[in-house]
Amino acid sequence: MAEITGLDIAKLQAAADAIGQAERLISTALQGVYQSNQATAAAVQINNINLIRGMIGRPGCGILQMNGQPTAQNTRETGADGDLPAFRNWDNEDHIQELAALWNVDPAIIPHWAPPTHALNIFHLVESGSIRMLWISATNPAVSMPDLNKIRNILEKEGLFLVVQDAFMTETAAYADVVLPAAIWGEKTGCSTNVDRTVHISHKAIEPPGEAKADLDIFLDFARRMDFRDKDGQPLIKWHTPEEAFEAWKACTRGRPCDYTGLSYAKLTGGSGIAWPCNEQYPEGHHQLYSDLQFPTTDEQCETYGHDLLTGGAVTQDEFRARAANGRAILKPAEFEPHMEVPDEDYPMWLSTGRVVYHFHTRTKTGRSPELQNKEPDAFVQLNPQDAEALDIEEGDMVRVTSRRGKAMAPARVRDIRRGHVFMPFHFGYWDEKDGRPRAANELTIFEWDPVSKQPTFKYAAVRIEKLTGHATEQKANQAGESGHNKERRDSALGSVLSELKQAVASHAHVSEKGGPQGNMGNEGVPSHVADYLQLLIQSEKRLIRAYEAVKQTHSNVPDIAPECTLFTKWSSEAIERLEPFADKYGLGSTNEAGRLDQLFDFGGKGKGSFALLRDLHDLWLLVNESMISVIALSQAAQALRDEAFLEALRKTLHTNERQRKWFLTRIKQAAPQSLIVPS
Repeated sequence: MAEITGLDIAKLQAAADAIGQAERLISTALQGVYQSNQATAAAVQINNINLIRGMIGRPGCGILQMNGQPTAQNTRETGADGDLPAFRNWDNEDHIQELAALWNVDPAIIPHWAPPTHALNIFHLVESGSIRMLWISATNPAVSMPDLNKIRNILEKEGLFLVVQDAFMTETAAYADVVLPAAIWGEKTGCSTNVDRTVHISHKAIEPPGEAKADLDIFLDFARRMDFRDKDGQPLIKWHTPEEAFEAWKACTRGRPCDYTGLSYAKLTGGSGIAWPCNEQYPEGHHQLYSDLQFPTTDEQCETYGHDLLTGGAVTQDEFRARAANGRAILKPAEFEPHMEVPDEDYPMWLSTGRVVYHFHTRTKTGRSPELQNKEPDAFVQLNPQDAEALDIEEGDMVRVTSRRGKAMAPARVRDIRRGHVFMPFHFGYWDEKDGRPRAANELTIFEWDPVSKQPTFKYAAVRIEKLTGHATEQKANQAGESGHNKERRDSALGSVLSELKQAVASHAHVSEKGGPQGNMGNEGVPSHVADYLQLLIQSEKRLIRAYEAVKQTHSNVPDIAPECTLFTKWSSEAIERLEPFADKYGLGSTNEAGRLDQLFDFGGKGKGSFALLRDLHDLWLLVNESMISVIALSQAAQALRDEAFLEALRKTLHTNERQRKWFLTRIKQAAPQSLIVPS
């Protein structure tokens, strides 16, 4: 732990003692955890600490895995983040049937055949041409998303029809073909939920200005114009006001962990909020969850069957049922994996981005409040005094921070921060710029995401810092209005983009029969078929390494391919190393039978694009299964030979192969609908 974190062992021991001896423990987490390396794995370990210590379900104990704002909690409850409403499980057919009955629609209409398409992947699909219309509501990705040069190019993409729904002309709205002016807090009625499950109501105080409308009214108008219908031909949306929508939502939550059925606008008005579940059992809400140590880990209640914390591969329903948690908590460990990008000679420092107290997100509102804006009027680069001295940088000097993706310029702030580390707030974009310099922290960040949560990894990047002399500035790249975003683009944005889908051709190959049916004897007189299968397995793992390298190079523009292929290459290398002692013990067959597969698969030869990626994922899944078959066969032989060491080595290889196979299956399910149905 000390080696990984760089923290003093004594401090780590003191922290462990404090946690281990505490009579009460409340653990909190926010974006510092969620947007870092192995984010979900780290968040789960926080849960594990409280569970192991029994610090849950009683006063003064608990876990607050917080969102950035109360309305973000609402998106998770309602399924507006791409999941299903009321914490339903998209992989549970019973949950799909419940929703279909509630909404009176065919279950096939509810998208549940693949994992939800998360935000960064949506942008990647726009980049690939698979998504041609994008509707952005109440967020500002032209400042808040990673690798802004990439994001700007995506928003500017020819053939994209972009709708932006916001209260202000943000950096993102400047790219829009259509802007829908939206009301803000105080101009609309609705509810939000705190991290402790407390539901609050906010009543409309004034009318929104001009043509601005509440988000609900905009969506209702869209549904009416689209004439959405249920399976009986009646209007799908049967409510028209915020309170009517709330009543429909209550029905959706019945029997779920976030049961709202005991709440009402009247009950919420005038008080300080009520915590869900609020129902017949808890008519005034329920303050303390899990006091009975019963957790939503039954098949009927769980929101997800879980994931491999390292790869994101989904746990199947059968695997979850076999675990038989049935209300017990599930402890999930995870091994440490290094960051995908680390400082080196060219980029020797760590960058982390984050927030300051005076601003919220991209300053859409706080930047327009003079009191808040005057407290923190500009971006800054915070660095350690010793680093500043080495770089001849003083407080207030203009510096340039450069990563592999872009650069940003801001005044230096020499303060208390770890040596070798740099901090920049991500709030500052360009709507109120004065000098034309690139100052957004996300010019520098990495277009990657956590394999489970899909949150971007904003909290690390490798950078270098240079002091700027005089008044040197550099113009930011490709801001809206500077290139090509004109009437011609808008007129062509809704046109069809047709392209041919390439057919993958598998060639036939003969099977080598070198060595004959009897083969050779191994080093310990073991029949050659053990040696032959060892040869097959090692060849399979070597082939996987070559394939991962080829796929990583070919699809370098797909953010999650490089990190997963790098991890899987490491696992195959470790498998070969584990098997080498047994190759010495039992020998290796002389057959090159596995070579026939090299002629069948042409990784990198299918070209680029979503369909080519799908075919490469398909072929990688096949190759992993080829390796697994050899492992399974050899495992049977190892048991017959009573070779426990050999069996253990094979078990470890099988474990990593299973994890790879799950990830490929998850990724294929995710990619297939878009790749096969929508031309790109």
